[in-house]
Amino acid sequence: MFEGVKDLVDNSNTVFVVSHQNPDGDAIGSSFSIYLGLKQLGKEVKVIMPKCSDTFKFLPRIDEAISSVECENYDLLICTDASGIDRLSISNEDFYKAKKIIMIDHHKKILPYGDINIIDEELPAASELAYSFLKEIGVNIDIDMATYLYTGLLTDTGSFNYSSTKSSTLRIVAELIDIGVNFSDICKKINDTIKEAKLKLIAKTIENMEVYFNGKLRYSYIDYNTINSLGLDEEDAEGMTNYLRMVEGTEVAVYVRQKSDGSNKASLRSGGIVDVSKIAIAFGGGGHERASGYTMPKDLETSKKELLDMVRVMLKC
Repeated sequence: MFEGVKDLVDNSNTVFVVSHQNPDGDAIGSSFSIYLGLKQLGKEVKVIMPKCSDTFKFLPRIDEAISSVECENYDLLICTDASGIDRLSISNEDFYKAKKIIMIDHHKKILPYGDINIIDEELPAASELAYSFLKEIGVNIDIDMATYLYTGLLTDTGSFNYSSTKSSTLRIVAELIDIGVNFSDICKKINDTIKEAKLKLIAKTIENMEVYFNGKLRYSYIDYNTINSLGLDEEDAEGMTNYLRMVEGTEVAVYVRQKSDGSNKASLRSGGIVDVSKIAIAFGGGGHERASGYTMPKDLETSKKELLDMVRVMLKC
């Protein structure tokens, strides 16, 4: 999986690291840990991340991110946690300035686009691959890198509750704690701290909840005006699906939010019986068996009907 990686990194000087749009904890954790690792090796490296949720503002050196490539060409682009070029937080023009590309990802329905593709669909987080990548290229993982890696692992495993969590994941966590990661503080800031505005969005999401198939499917829609009126940005409007999924008897939870451009993004969570990645892939998205998403390809009502019809078949209702 890592064949040729060290040689490519050793022979590259100017490097950019990027992850997907609307970055979550794993996108941030994997990209920033690699960024800091390459700085340790003396590379001329930048991490591209135009914007992220305020939830992650506590992370060290996160303000060092930039929004675009600042040169005409560069040696290496490292892309993390993004299954396709169209998911990346980088323009096509800046993407193709790279002489070489390394792709690091763990999603289903991956369309490899790197000169080297580090892919493992069985792992719960790109941050687990980022950890192995850093080890492979000879980085001594310090406390800042460890903090980012732990953040990525924590968030993409649902605080290590998802069945995708591997024994290898927990062994890495043990090593990160040995390095000195303040895991309780990270958990508090990510899981136990919330803006009042987001609390109001949770309440609105629950108020809008629709129940189908004898409680097996719970669906909620939030329009952009509601999100905007609460003073939240699009990144902070994520995460509502988990509250729908918590209700007893729920097998599929669907949270749809309207984006500022008028499109509708659907986030899906599974209670374990339904592989929601099949739903997302069918509509042009992707993800994992228990957590997936896509942008609705048609108008809201048509897309909602198609979604309900597909879930009905999968639930055998």
